[in-house]
Amino acid sequence: MSNDETIERRQAAARRSDVVVLTACPDYSEEHARAAVCSALEKWPGLSGIGPGVRVAVKVNLVTGASPKKAVTTHPQLVTELCRQLTMRGAEVTVGDSPGGLFTREALRRAYRESGMEQIEQTGAKLNDDIETENVTYPGAAAAHVFSCTSWLRKADVIINFAKLKSHGMMRLTASVKNLFGAVPGTTKPEYHMRFPNETAFANMLIDLNEALQPALNLVDAVVCMEGNGPTAGSPRPLGLVLSSENPYNLDMICAELTGMRPEDVPTIRCAASRGLGPSGLQEVEISGERPEQWKLTDFRQADGVRVTFTGNGVLGRLQEAIFRSAMQQMPKVHPSECIGCRKCFNVCPAMAITMVKGKPKIDRKRCIRCFCCQEFCPRGAMKVHRTLLARLLQ
Repeated sequence: MSNDETIERRQAAARRSDVVVLTACPDYSEEHARAAVCSALEKWPGLSGIGPGVRVAVKVNLVTGASPKKAVTTHPQLVTELCRQLTMRGAEVTVGDSPGGLFTREALRRAYRESGMEQIEQTGAKLNDDIETENVTYPGAAAAHVFSCTSWLRKADVIINFAKLKSHGMMRLTASVKNLFGAVPGTTKPEYHMRFPNETAFANMLIDLNEALQPALNLVDAVVCMEGNGPTAGSPRPLGLVLSSENPYNLDMICAELTGMRPEDVPTIRCAASRGLGPSGLQEVEISGERPEQWKLTDFRQADGVRVTFTGNGVLGRLQEAIFRSAMQQMPKVHPSECIGCRKCFNVCPAMAITMVKGKPKIDRKRCIRCFCCQEFCPRGAMKVHRTLLARLLQ
């Protein structure tokens, strides 16, 4: 992408609509999915710019190949309806992501097949098989001034970010902003966890990706979301909504509200607000369509425990805060009875903090950076977010 194109995207960001649209969608039937997607597109100011020859990249959540019934990935029926509406306008639509692991054509084909995403091809859209990558420079970054990016996204005229609403071990919430991490090639992701090992640095890196790539539209599949041991081993939880906005930070604020999360507990929301990019509270977000208070899941199970804010002053206060945070910090922990010894956590750990002892993983707590990659990619959900005794007592 040229400098002129980058400037154009920056200017477009300044003009983007901050409205978040909530559309009811009771299930993934073709009828309801089409109605929800059409409703979201009708309220998108940028739809008028979609026409013949416009290259549209639909970046979905394909963190790993999984059946749509597990609520791990963006549901293929919603993506199919989106592609249908775009191709009917003459757009050249490509759907894809970079799942965890090898970024190869074989890995992509497997993820498309297992997630049911192959059905989008019936609309005339295509599944991405471009495995080229490139370095992208973002001078205005707070964390990632240069990052590795999948080239297929950079070749598009318009990026549509279609996320899945889920709990998340490290970021608490994965929705619109977190979904852009899929722009980073799969095998490079562990490097980013090492470069940005704490939640604030990692959140700022995710925000930098969003600011650099500037999706024209952000959609969230919350028809059935995921709670508990997310983002891959949690439980499906019906909610019945499709959300959309040109502003990913406003959109995530509503997602946090729907799942009963405080904005200050979601690092991406907290960091976006501190950078003047996103709202600091629900009252700052303009909402169209359904009202979030009528859909809020008051008993939504998060992937971690409570987060307590400590307001100590001076050197002693900061020392007390550091000790308190350490005592409260969640961590990954294996449940041996559920572990099958597949070594996936051992292979994926960016800090190399896991060793295999008698066929089971053992975590070196001194080396663990709490990125929860082991928990995210455990195929059996045997690796879970563990809260300390103090955190459990304070809940």
